[in-house]
Amino acid sequence: MEFATQLWQEIGINWAQAVGVLIAACVLYLSFTTILRVWGQRLFANRSGTGLAVVLVLGAIVGRSMLGPDVTLSAGLLCLLALVALEGFFGSGRRAGLIGHRRPVVLYADGELDRRELRRFHLDERLVWARLRRSGITQLDEVRALILETDGSLSVLRSGPPMDPRLLQHVRGAERLL
Repeated sequence: MEFATQLWQEIGINWAQAVGVLIAACVLYLSFTTILRVWGQRLFANRSGTGLAVVLVLGAIVGRSMLGPDVTLSAGLLCLLALVALEGFFGSGRRAGLIGHRRPVVLYADGELDRRELRRFHLDERLVWARLRRSGITQLDEVRALILETDGSLSVLRSGPPMDPRLLQHVRGAERLL
């Protein structure tokens, strides 16, 4: 019986710890998603070592803080369950349009970079030119627009036939392209 008690102390959790893990998971999930919602597009667009390091450190701090002082298998599983439930709930809310989310942004249109948006997202002109080169662009008149997507990636829209307006739904600055 002593072995079972000792094993439970190593992998188990009591009710106070369980409630603490659930509260910490909820508060820190909301805090972390808020941070990523506000700064995520900027952090992921830059793709710099510093941006990645910040996201990793934030994730490590949040993950460790959710588990409380006594990290056990049960606390980890409870925390994981809480995170999956929270993501399911808030993910459904985002898909249903009940919870707002970032919008893609036009960074380049009509042959002009929107320097205000570049500054806002801490992007540098060199990043824009590099992305265009990677897309095989050799002349700027081949480019209709460059859009910063919600995941931080950059989409290059090539010049050509008129654009279907549905492709630009919810894109900030889309009026410059239509």
